[in-house]
Amino acid sequence: MDRFIKKSGIYQNLEKRRWEYWLVLTDENKILVSWLCWTAPQEIFEQWKHSNVS
Repeated sequence: MDRFIKKSGIYQNLEKRRWEYWLVLTDENKILVSWLCWTAPQEIFEQWKHSNVS
């Protein structure tokens, strides 16, 4: 999965069926900061999205 991560942000992990927020420091140094399952309610997704993007 992390080979597709090029910049910090939210990505969909199709294999694990979840959203992930990745922090990219360098091409070799990428950190999975948080994730949220696809079945989470929209309200929870919006809160999670804004807490990661801010």
